[in-house]
Amino acid sequence: MRNIAKVLFTLFLLTFSVKAQVIAGETPPAPPPDTEMNAEETKENKEKVNEEKKEEKSAFEKAIEGYKKIEGLFTFYFKEDENKYLLEIKPEQLDKVYLCNVFLEAGDGYFFDSGSMLDNFPFYFHKIGKKVQFIQKNVAYRVAKDSSLSKAIERGVSDSILASSNLVGEPHPETQAILIEPNPLFIRDHINLGFELSRMGAGFSFDPSESYFKEVKSFPFNSEIEVVLHFRGSGAEATSPAIPDSRSFQHRYRYSLAVIPESDYKPRLADDRVGHFLTMYQDYTDLTKETAYVRYVNRWNLKKKFPFEELSVPEKPIVFWIENTVPEEYRDAVRDGILEWNKAFERIGFKNAIEVKQMPNDADWDPADIRYNVIQWIVMPGSGYAVGPSWANPYTGELYAADIRLAVDFIRSFAMDWEEMVAPLRNNESAIEADRPLPESLRKFTINQCAYGDGLMREANFALSYLASTGDFDPNSAEGKKFIMDGLKDLVTHEVGHTLGLRHNFKASIIHSLEEVHNRSITDREGISGSVMDYNVVNLALPGQRQGSYWQTTLGTYDYWAIEYAYKEIKSETPEDELFELEKIAKRASEPKLAYGTDEDAWGLDPFVNMWDLSSDPIAYFRHRIKIAKELMNRIESQFEKPGKRYQKLRLVFSNVMAQYSMAASTVPKFIAGMEHNRFHIGDPGEKLPYEPVSSAKQREALKFLEENIFAKDAFNIPPRLLNKLAVERFPVFRVGPPPERRDFPLHNFILSIQTNALYGLYNSYVLNRLLDFPYHLEADETPFTMAEMFSRLRNAIWSEVYARENIDSFRRNLQRAHLRILTNILFNTTSYPEDAVTLAREDLAELSRVIGSAIRTASLDTITRAHLEETLSRIRSALSAEVERRL
Repeated sequence: MRNIAKVLFTLFLLTFSVKAQVIAGETPPAPPPDTEMNAEETKENKEKVNEEKKEEKSAFEKAIEGYKKIEGLFTFYFKEDENKYLLEIKPEQLDKVYLCNVFLEAGDGYFFDSGSMLDNFPFYFHKIGKKVQFIQKNVAYRVAKDSSLSKAIERGVSDSILASSNLVGEPHPETQAILIEPNPLFIRDHINLGFELSRMGAGFSFDPSESYFKEVKSFPFNSEIEVVLHFRGSGAEATSPAIPDSRSFQHRYRYSLAVIPESDYKPRLADDRVGHFLTMYQDYTDLTKETAYVRYVNRWNLKKKFPFEELSVPEKPIVFWIENTVPEEYRDAVRDGILEWNKAFERIGFKNAIEVKQMPNDADWDPADIRYNVIQWIVMPGSGYAVGPSWANPYTGELYAADIRLAVDFIRSFAMDWEEMVAPLRNNESAIEADRPLPESLRKFTINQCAYGDGLMREANFALSYLASTGDFDPNSAEGKKFIMDGLKDLVTHEVGHTLGLRHNFKASIIHSLEEVHNRSITDREGISGSVMDYNVVNLALPGQRQGSYWQTTLGTYDYWAIEYAYKEIKSETPEDELFELEKIAKRASEPKLAYGTDEDAWGLDPFVNMWDLSSDPIAYFRHRIKIAKELMNRIESQFEKPGKRYQKLRLVFSNVMAQYSMAASTVPKFIAGMEHNRFHIGDPGEKLPYEPVSSAKQREALKFLEENIFAKDAFNIPPRLLNKLAVERFPVFRVGPPPERRDFPLHNFILSIQTNALYGLYNSYVLNRLLDFPYHLEADETPFTMAEMFSRLRNAIWSEVYARENIDSFRRNLQRAHLRILTNILFNTTSYPEDAVTLAREDLAELSRVIGSAIRTASLDTITRAHLEETLSRIRSALSAEVERRL
């Protein structure tokens, strides 16, 4: 016991001594030899434990076990047998702003067509607790970082949480990367389509249980995520042949997540006189400015390599790759369409601003990689789909990537008697029954959609039918092949224009007269239109006329101007410093050959901003086009009814003939109460005002055109024998949905759809309200075209048989019923229509009641005419009686 006590006392003294030395700042003596051995054993044990821990998998590694790794901007993990994905987000990727573009790869053919850019927005991932939020960054309101208002902006402006997902497992033990399931972020109804369709009464809702990832690719600067979304319907109502079963349809979306590159790019301020895609925001830095808006042109960062040379190559050219799927025989046309834009860049000092390269067959890169701007050749049956989206920095408007996708069926339409080309017929049939417009909340996702490819395909088919019918044009000749290549070049040049930042210009087609568009010395130099960014028709001449260029195969005068504004180098320190030089460019807007009007201008006010018209006089053009249609109608049997051939060809050609009437009926009514809208600024040369009313004489000419070509008894003279030859396709075909219910041609429905289209354009509430104002826009010496004159002339034209005490054929009875429905609708919608329109509708109904009653009593009429008039009289009296009771 004494020995034990002695040892304990010794240890106590030793410990006290060491502590004292440490406190005093002295180095304690080395431990005895046996203590060093214990420390080495402890170190070995720790290393052994660490080795064992390394061998044991982390929770992160366990979570991705059995998954294939897809590395890139964002790394994904894919388990094929479950079609399941995990998304890895690195710490440095949290709260960093990226760009998201959303594309509709495949639609439903009813509510949404295939192929369009739906949305693009900046976003970031934010980790909060055990979940990650997918947040849209609000860049619409900004202020300088050193401004005292910066905190106020943060408090007053909110970002939007689009979706969120829970963490999977634990962070990576070394990189601290986290895992989430991407399903809630991307397998969702991004545009809220299900809710909107339900609100419209369509009865569809988003069904996440049958929605899934189709494919995920990832590259150094972008990740591409393709999903299939399912929408389930109640089946309570029929929808469309485009949807085989009214209880289900699918959409295919592609999310493109991309890095926003940093560069020395200097933004360029936009001008409303020239048409470019914009990046815009409100700036709170200076509260004394006239407008808070700052609008930048979307453009590439193009700079001269040798800035002091008049013509210089760029530091970094815009490079397009032709995908190796494009057949060799079409590559030259595609290349020519791209390089056509170099003409505009050369005028402002850039040599070879755009380069074209061919993707080799053994390329080791993917066209989806954002580092490559690719012209892709895609299969989209039944569509002339073509689109040219580009990626812009949401802060500056700098373009840094682009893709152009062309559907091969555009080319097929040239060479085939294509069954699906009767699509214009199906569209007109459906328009009669129920118009299903998209609500405003969905329309915003389609405002920049380009449908040029589809329309150009229909134009080409009509043109080929007409040219073949003349006997002077062989589609299989060298001339025929050139026709195809020129059409492809036209389409490619248009889509490349979009990738350069140019918007549509639907007013460009007015720069030449109807005679000038057939003058090759003009059209070969300037094109048939002022811009490749218009929806240009195939230019056709009547027999005996000289033929101008068929296609818009060269840049128009407007295109050079738009490129100059966006890309001309101007020495400056800030965007504001460029305004003096930019103003000199933009004020040329009043020049006749620089006419500009875009998508939002094409629906109503300005009758000169139209898709699919040509010349400075659209009414004269449609008169010319209907003459061509009648020429083709008269040749259908003689030219296309050949022994051994099929009658389906006749139906195809006939459908294209009738489509010309449809386009005229949609466009010419815009002249009634129309105003040419000029985008000029005060002091621009020419002294034109923003609004120039269409003359009363031109309005009367438009109404006369409709009376003679759309509403007249003999407007549609169709040979009876021809109708019996319009055979529907009897072979099975790959089509969406069941075949049409009617095997014969639905002639009455087709013609009525054309006529009602024109009527609705004339009796539109906006048009009638403008007609009420119109006399006050005119000078005192001009006799105004009034609402009363329009009502009276239409009543006399549509009901002429009643005044003449004649029998009424079935087409006219249909038209009269449509007119009666419109008048009745105006009578009972006093809040939508001006009171004068209601008064005139009542007067029309009262007048018709009088003359119909007289005709029934005194005229010798056939049975159906008498029955029709008696039914009409009953409806009129009921409407007038109900209207009186409503007022009382």
